[in-house]
Amino acid sequence: MAEPVTALVVDDEEMTRAIVAGYLARIGYRTLEAATLAEAWRILNDPAVTIHVALLDRRLHDGDGLKLFERMKAVPGLADIPVIIQTLSDSSADIAAAIRAGVFYYLIKPYDGALLRSVVRAAEESSGRMKSLQGDLRSRADAMGLLREAQFRFRTPHEAQNLAIALSSIADTAHSLTFGLSEIMMNAVEHGNLGIGFEAKSVLKATGTLGREIETRLASPEHRDKHATLHVERSDERVVFTVTDTGGGFDSSRYLTVDAFQSTATHGRGIALARMVGFDQLTYVGNGNRVIGVVNLNHSTG
Repeated sequence: MAEPVTALVVDDEEMTRAIVAGYLARIGYRTLEAATLAEAWRILNDPAVTIHVALLDRRLHDGDGLKLFERMKAVPGLADIPVIIQTLSDSSADIAAAIRAGVFYYLIKPYDGALLRSVVRAAEESSGRMKSLQGDLRSRADAMGLLREAQFRFRTPHEAQNLAIALSSIADTAHSLTFGLSEIMMNAVEHGNLGIGFEAKSVLKATGTLGREIETRLASPEHRDKHATLHVERSDERVVFTVTDTGGGFDSSRYLTVDAFQSTATHGRGIALARMVGFDQLTYVGNGNRVIGVVNLNHSTG
């Protein structure tokens, strides 16, 4: 019988741990729980336990969850465990620090169960592929190094995420580029092609119905034939990513600065974060339905 996927949930709120465990049980994951960094460290170093993915709260009674992640990276047996940071904090400095450190994803509470399950499953599957297909991934990375120009079409969040992951090996700071590409391509799908505005997304996230609404709009006659495009052009010095959607655009200046982090909204920070940690330059042009991200090779952001 195959070993169950095991997630370590580190949070000092018992109710939060129970809720996360319930969410993950729906996709067949087993969870181990820890209320402190010290307890989590004991579990991580237990030779009888295999952890496949870890969810760490950023603010714990006995310290910062990011410190545990940094400790894990220094231990060969723990360094490859994908880590998702979750917190109530919406500080741009906190989020940027976590992404730069190499966490797989950063979730801001409250979030819905569907999002959590999607992120955790992606983290575990990504880690599994890396462990079992190292040679294949190296070949793909080598092949990506040959890329000079390409154009892709995508229409769903899943396609956007997969494309971001596939192309991230083109730069040294793959985790940061994955995040940056994912954010700008998801914006092209949700806001650009499907017309889900900031206020509407706030309501949908609050009611846990964003995923269902995206699926409904993707299947509708109005939107089912719409695609966004990603154009990639690489030189020896840099890679230029251009994402174009079919929408009417938006005022990007509102979302490109640190001011985007000062509101209490549960979203709207992704573009500013992408600019901070995903790209060396990020520029929206025209009416906002086209964005150009630049990554300088050999000394890229991160």
